[in-house]
Amino acid sequence: MTRPLPMLSGLPLLGSALDFRRDPLSLFRRGHAAHGEVFGIKLAFQPAVVLVGPEKMRFFFEQTDDALSMSEVYQFLVPILGAKVLFTAPHAEYDEQKRIMLPAFHGKKLRSYVGEMSEEVEAWLDTLGERGEFELVGVAEQLTMAMVTRCVFGARFRERLGPGFVDHFVDLSGGLEFILPTNLPLPRFIRRDRALRTLQQLLGQVVAERRANPDQYDDFLQVLLGATYLEHARIPDSMVVTMLIGLMFGGRENTAGHLEWCLVELLKHPDWLARVRAEVDGALGPADAPSFDSLRELRVLDACLKETDRLRPMTATLVRLAKRDVEIDGYTIPKGWLAVAGIALTHRLPEIFTEPERWDPGRFLGGRSEDVPYSIVNFGGAHHRCWAMSFVAHEMKVAMSLLVRRYDIALVDADPPSETNDIGVTRPKAPCRIRYQRRA
Repeated sequence: MTRPLPMLSGLPLLGSALDFRRDPLSLFRRGHAAHGEVFGIKLAFQPAVVLVGPEKMRFFFEQTDDALSMSEVYQFLVPILGAKVLFTAPHAEYDEQKRIMLPAFHGKKLRSYVGEMSEEVEAWLDTLGERGEFELVGVAEQLTMAMVTRCVFGARFRERLGPGFVDHFVDLSGGLEFILPTNLPLPRFIRRDRALRTLQQLLGQVVAERRANPDQYDDFLQVLLGATYLEHARIPDSMVVTMLIGLMFGGRENTAGHLEWCLVELLKHPDWLARVRAEVDGALGPADAPSFDSLRELRVLDACLKETDRLRPMTATLVRLAKRDVEIDGYTIPKGWLAVAGIALTHRLPEIFTEPERWDPGRFLGGRSEDVPYSIVNFGGAHHRCWAMSFVAHEMKVAMSLLVRRYDIALVDADPPSETNDIGVTRPKAPCRIRYQRRA
């Protein structure tokens, strides 16, 4: 027999919905202080169970696709991805898409991408001159999208798609909606649908051209075009296009936000910036391009990225839907309730992390017992660990290592505040300017 689930009090009718949208970390703190690692909340008319702590995160990710469903929760992506691609796909199709994608993000393919990433970053650095300022929010988004586009499509197609390519994804994000019908004639929905049609046309042309010349390319896109899919001898072209849109859409703000926060934290902690720079100078030398092997030597930068994962997760929570009654710690998550992963609070638990509000990469450089499994889940876990996690880490290491090798940098805006957008991604709020001067 299970225990009654403790419920956190909230507003009439709305429950904790406003707090969940505005400041989920504070909401999780309040529930955790009152009830521990498992407690219930009401999100308007939808009840939910919040889970906090490493073991609860393990449960959350290991139960996904078994008792906890992902695809129903991501129905707000259907206007962009349809009902059978990536996060909106049924379990069997999701697994098949993962089987196809994984080789494109690992091993020999990942090694080959480092050179492509480096060329994009060097091209951007060449536009900066001797000294000046740049707005980090915006630059990070353009730069990360340029790198991923180059790796996915190759240099020639990357140039053809042009710098305005990223603007279409901004319009897609602006058209996401969790409550209203998504077919209303609202301006943001019209922009979303127009951007989607433009992307489908652009990428459809690329896919058709690649199909006609399969032996001329060896990149990410060619992996997709050469794959079988369920009972099909190849993935239908329309699905290839949608998978490409989904991958780039899903990673756009997360990758840019992570790069932004890591640079901000480094510039707020000049002692760690000096350690990163010394490590980069030793591993790369004054002029050598980064390589897959030289990036592996950047242990201090790795620790800085991981600590940024911990203290500045791109989203405070993830959500699943209980497909059946699920028991945890003597409580029941009833069928039809939401299961909410309290990511932001799990990353800050003082029983795991010493001075958890302090940015301290030393936690992950050995000699301390703070690297606990499932204590940091910014990239998911178990079967649902992010497919592109290594790819994203290499993007950030290439960009940051080349920037600090060439320039002395400092924050113009000393402590930029955070801002959470409509899809729950937390990034620095503009203006977030960086002053730079070429190193002697």
